[in-house]
Amino acid sequence: MNQNFHLIINPGRFPWFSKELGKLMRYVRGGTIVESRDADHFRELIRQFVASGDSYLLIWGGDGTANLALNALMEEADDERRSQIAVGFLRGGSGNGIQDSYEVPKGLSAQVKTYLRSMRENLTQRVDLIRVEYDGKERYGQLFGSGLDAKILKERNNNKRFTGDKAPRAGFFPYITAAVRVVWNEARLRNQPEIIRMKEGRFAFRGTRTNAEFPFDRYEISSRAPLIEAGVRPYFGWYYKICPDVVCNDGFFDAYLFNVTTPFTVGFHLFYLWNGLYNRINQWQAKRSLPLIEHYKIKEMILKAERGRLFHIDGELKKSDGDIKIQVVPKAMKFLVPTSFHEKFHPIHEHV
Repeated sequence: MNQNFHLIINPGRFPWFSKELGKLMRYVRGGTIVESRDADHFRELIRQFVASGDSYLLIWGGDGTANLALNALMEEADDERRSQIAVGFLRGGSGNGIQDSYEVPKGLSAQVKTYLRSMRENLTQRVDLIRVEYDGKERYGQLFGSGLDAKILKERNNNKRFTGDKAPRAGFFPYITAAVRVVWNEARLRNQPEIIRMKEGRFAFRGTRTNAEFPFDRYEISSRAPLIEAGVRPYFGWYYKICPDVVCNDGFFDAYLFNVTTPFTVGFHLFYLWNGLYNRINQWQAKRSLPLIEHYKIKEMILKAERGRLFHIDGELKKSDGDIKIQVVPKAMKFLVPTSFHEKFHPIHEHV
């Protein structure tokens, strides 16, 4: 592989860290380091990287920047070129869900050392993506959500800064305050159920004492869950493990239907919800004949049309009036990963 790399920095809300990153990487051999000015310039930098023939792409930014990079690579690079590319994501956002999911360390210096080693030793992992089709559009990503989490993002986005670019306030606390308001007002089973169609997968219940599965080719359910999440990575952000059973390269995405009955359910189970310990919640729910958090591993899911449906892809808020189709794209891209993550997927080869 060509060992040269490109580093694209989205200075965003943390320009002081981006400057420090530029200083740390400036004298690394083979590097092309550029700050993006806006989304269009960012896409142009991706096009330049694809045309360069270089192997490694590093992105500094948040989940929105990572999502923009994934979509630009899927649009600009054909299958053969993508097979030559490995992309790594440094922590440049407030949530950093994609970085949490692939064990990217904290601390700028530690991240730089990690990715320099990953490029030097070609520590890569093929990962799945999801493709979301809606209103004649398609977007790629690793996490999809409809319901409470999308409403929380909308509420958070309404809390804008008064100066500068007047973007939504970054950080943990603006998100939490928005979450409290939305959960209190809307964390209940839906009045009107919706139809969900699934293909090629299985129901996969994981309990504290009992596991249960059943496979299906096609499965249609009527659901009143106020939150539906689907992903090929476990973390939403801030170590919120919303899709805890994900395996990044198994050719399925994991879908969860959160049958939340009251706001108190969320508060009572907050620790377990945050850490993805749904088996504990289901044990408690089952004893009281309450609806469970349902878990499916599938290759396709269709949410039937619902006027003004809010949803997110990797934290980027969208709206649709039509059907939404979610499909897995197996091993769509290679990620540069830390040694700790790489070893979990290669536990034998070094020792035989």
